Order: sequence, then structure tokens, then C-alpha cells
Amino acid sequence: MPENSDKLYEYLLSNVKYPLDIFLVDNGSDLIAPSRYTNVFIKKNIQTTGGWLRAFEEADKKPYKYFAYMFLFTSFQFTPQSKDPVSSMIEIFEREKDAVGVIPSISEDSEIYWDHLKNRGTNDFRRTWLIDNIASIWKADWLDSIGRVNKDLIYAYGIDVEMCYWARKQNKSVWIDEKIEVKKITDIGYKMNRMNMSASDRGQLGWANTVEVLSHKYGPNWYDELYNKYIDDSWR
Repeated sequence: MPENSDKLYEYLLSNVKYPLDIFLVDNGSDLIAPSRYTNVFIKKNIQTTGGWLRAFEEADKKPYKYFAYMFLFTSFQFTPQSKDPVSSMIEIFEREKDAVGVIPSISEDSEIYWDHLKNRGTNDFRRTWLIDNIASIWKADWLDSIGRVNKDLIYAYGIDVEMCYWARKQNKSVWIDEKIEVKKITDIGYKMNRMNMSASDRGQLGWANTVEVLSHKYGPNWYDELYNKYIDDSWR
């Protein structure tokens, strides 16, 4: 979706005061021309996680260390109240020394699986048990320490669950910034016929991959372990 990629790239450059390196990955697109700002090209689609890993490869070539990594998709947009989302979100890393991840709140009219990510009107940070990777920011040193993302979860299903599990297990915290907000447009890529598969097919493939990888890694009780351990009920 180059039209969304272009807008997001320009929005970040215009609204974020901190220096950014933006790795805009074209993951083997064959249906439409890439974004004008694309700077990482993959000849054959290697799914979401493969795209992230290529971006990390480019980041690792830089002669400096990053303070944080931000995960961005083209299926969302920042709402007007989000003037400088990066500056707002990274405040949590100064305020809470155990914080390792933060996400913008999701607008009430968005269709998402995780309802607890929706804006509850606190106009502040709210601690939670799990954040999705919709515009999430993770402290780089911590994410590097856990191996970043599980490369075997090729569709990125379950990656957020596993990342947040390790944060909680290590007595780290993850947060929602309700001072800013994004609107998530569910399955927009599929509705625009940009995905070369249906949303249903991808969901089935993603879940099957998640079950296979996480059950092998954590055992038959993997779901209970990752979804229910090291959680305070107040974070739900």
C-alpha cells in the first residue's frame, strides 16, 4: 500500500523531533509499484517477520546503537491528537525504569482483536499485560537481549505475545500511551486486493504456525504459560 506508506513516512518526518532512521521495506510486491520512499527491497515475499528481520539487518549496519525500535504497519493512521507520537511515548522510559515497551492507544472505532488496547480516556500512560506491534516502541537494549523477534513465527502471529511474556517474566513493564491514538483499519490490504491471499487464509496459516512453534518451544501448556503467567489483574 504505497499510498499509506508515503503518508506515514512523511508524517513521521514532519512531526517527530527526534532523529529517525526509517527502514521502509517492500516485501516482494508484485501487484503495484512500491512507495517512493522504499529503501529496503526484497525480491520474493518472505512474510511479515522476514521483512522485520531485513530491516534489523539494515539497522545493524549503522555505526551507532539505537535507543529504541519502532514497529510500523501501513494499515493504521495517527489520529489528529497525536502531534509527536514518538516524543510522547518514550516519556515512559524515563518515568518507569522497568518499562521496555509502549504502544499508542487504539481508537474506539477501530476493529482489533485486543480490546484492552483501546483508548479508555485516561490521557496518561496505562500499564497493561500485552501490547500489539501496531506502532509499538521497544527499548533497543532490552529487545536485543531477548533476540528481538522469534524468526520462526513467520507471519508475526504470537510475536507480540511472546515479547510481552518475556517482559513480564523479567519484571519489566509494557504500557499504552492514551495521550496519543491510532486508528486501525482492519484487513485493509485484503480489501484492496494487495495481499495475494484472503484474510481468512492468512489467519489460518498464522495461527497454525503459532501453535506449532510455541508448543514446541514452551510445551503443550504454552497458551496458558504465555497468556496467563506473571500478570496482575489490574493490567487487563
